[in-house]
Formats: sequence, C-alpha cells, structure tokens
Amino acid sequence: MMQGVESEESFVGDLYQRFPVTISKGKGCKVWDTNNKEYLDCMGGYGVALVGHCNDRVIQAITTQAQELITCHMSVYNNVRLNFLEKFSKIAPINLQKTFFTNSGTESVEAGLKFSRKFTGKPGVLALNGGYHGKTFGSLSVTYNEKYRKSFLPLLDNIQFIPYSESNTISEIVTKTNNKIGTVIVEPIQGETGIIMPPPDFLRDIRNICNENGLVLIFDEIQSGLGRTGKMWAGQHGYYYAPTRFSEGY
Repeated sequence: MMQGVESEESFVGDLYQRFPVTISKGKGCKVWDTNNKEYLDCMGGYGVALVGHCNDRVIQAITTQAQELITCHMSVYNNVRLNFLEKFSKIAPINLQKTFFTNSGTESVEAGLKFSRKFTGKPGVLALNGGYHGKTFGSLSVTYNEKYRKSFLPLLDNIQFIPYSESNTISEIVTKTNNKIGTVIVEPIQGETGIIMPPPDFLRDIRNICNENGLVLIFDEIQSGLGRTGKMWAGQHGYYYAPTRFSEGY
C-alpha cells in the first residue's frame, strides 16, 4: 500500500489547504502522526470530534448500534431514532417542533432555504457580510467571501448582503423590497470570519423585524450550536430569546 503525502495527492482533487502531516491515531484532544509525533488537535474535524477522538462512550455506542443495524431509512420507523428525537426535542428551542435530518452543515442550510421559500413564496434572502454557510449552490449563494463564489457565478438571484452590525439596514431593505424578501440568514456568532460577536441587541432586533414582516429567520448554528459557547444554542446568550424545554429560560 502506498503511503505519504505525495501518494494521497495523486488520488484526490486539489480542493483543500493541506499540511504535510499524516495523522494515524488520536485520543481526546490529541493526535499522532505516522512518526508518533504528538499534536494538539485544534480542528476536531470542524466540530465533528467535539467530544474528542476515540471517546469511550462514542465507541461503545457505535459498536453496539453497528452490531444491531447499520442504517434505517426514514420510510420506516426505528426506536433508536425515536429515542434520539425525544432527547433532542428537550434541547431544541420550544417553537421548533419538528426535526429534519441532514448529513452536513451545508445540506442543513440548503434545507432551511428551501423550507423558507416554500413557506413564504418569496425568493429574496438577506445574508450578512462575513457570513459562511457552505459551498453547495444555495448555501454558497449566501456565503459572503468572494473567493468561494467567483468560480460558480451566477448563483441564486435575489441575494443581498448587509453589515453584521446594522439591523436598521435590514429594516430599510425589507421596507423597499418586501414583495421579494422572504428570508434572513445569520450566524449568531460568525465563525470562519474570525469569531465575530454581534453588537448587543442586534439579533433580537433582527428577530423582531422578521416577526413584524413575516420573514423566516434562519440561525446557522452549525459551528456555534450544541453547547460550544456555554449555552446549548449561541442565540440564547441574551441576544435572542430562545428558551428550550431543557433550559430555565433566558
């Protein structure tokens, strides 16, 4: 079997920034290369390994499930899935009463944009300067950085980017184009741009504007959700009232 950086490069497309390190194993927050050199993993697969590499409970859960059933399509029912849904419903914001399973963050954004358009019947989307939502066509359309977008233009129509600080800009745009704008998408804390925090009350103002104008508000918490900021969802940090059945209210 071929090994090494050059060998892998001969098979895969030149799509990612690569580092000349071949990782062979990991435990917790540490990984080791093929020369047994130790590294601190500050990536964690962009959150996939949030609970650490080779977590004993995760290994046991995967092993147990793999010995019973590998996959189960949504066209039939499954008690393990039901158990997960019951637990997830307790940490989800109270008004979000239904769950849709996806395979990735970008696929979740795609689904959100489609659900919103179907609900509102309006194609227009307001996205935020500096926002990152993925690289499939819909999610790429609302991703701000031009280096990701320029090779695939034209993307979706009716997308407007606004500053990540000026809720009054959203209000002005909605007032002028209310017949087209149906969706606002925002990261409660911007990730790829550099962990950018919103101004006080910014997200709450957006929530109110959306409520007043019948807009769907999508919170992209692929990077900030599931406890990474100290609360289950980043939108609970005093910016936007989003209690869960699990929370005591914020």
